[in-house]
Amino acid sequence: MAKSIRIPNGILTVVDTDFKCPKCECPHEEKDYYPQLSKSKNFFIYKKCIGCKTMLGITPDIMGDIQVWIKSEENETI
Repeated sequence: MAKSIRIPNGILTVVDTDFKCPKCECPHEEKDYYPQLSKSKNFFIYKKCIGCKTMLGITPDIMGDIQVWIKSEENETI
């Protein structure tokens, strides 16, 4: 969860960029996904979990925290 801290002449925002796979709880760090996410034009990516090889969706939320879901469980609403 993002936290904002007042500092002289500004605001410092700290965000959580590491996550665990929602299926197997395998930890993932920023270095595992960020290079691909930073190149994405859609602001989200799909990447296989390092542990269980499940396809995950990865995106930052409005606060900058990383949100993760299992691709096979996402709903098509368009």
